[in-house]
Amino acid sequence: MMENKDEKMLKHARNKKILKIAGITVLALGVCCTVAGFINMATSIAAMEMPRLFFLLIIGLPCIGIGLMLTLTGFRKEMATYIKNESVPVFNEAGEEMKPGISAIAGAVKDAGKTVVCPYCGSANGADDNFCSKCGKALVFTCPRCNAKVSADSAFCPKCGEKL
Repeated sequence: MMENKDEKMLKHARNKKILKIAGITVLALGVCCTVAGFINMATSIAAMEMPRLFFLLIIGLPCIGIGLMLTLTGFRKEMATYIKNESVPVFNEAGEEMKPGISAIAGAVKDAGKTVVCPYCGSANGADDNFCSKCGKALVFTCPRCNAKVSADSAFCPKCGEKL
């Protein structure tokens, strides 16, 4: 039988709480065992004896890793929210700084279709111009076969394929 959304959310919240408590507990146990093991080792070395509590290091160090992993898993949403709240203003600020450049690029792309470059002298002309404003040569020809408009730099008609 399907659980409803509220039951799933409650179960999820309970599991997160368990992860947080278990993680912090195992982490604290690991730190205590590791510290006790290191203290015993240091005093044993100073007294020229064999350490009796070395096993605490073997227990403590993995417990630190496991406890840290459980704690980080339990606090994952909180950490992700914090990182998001720190990052979003930076992205927004970067976007505001990039806006003029992006607008200029978009405008250039938009205007690219509105100009025609003269194949003879290289000057820019309006898209509707039939003759170059600088050298006066024709920018548009009519195909002798199909009467389609053809740009001056075309070798063939784009509509019927006639050689120009």
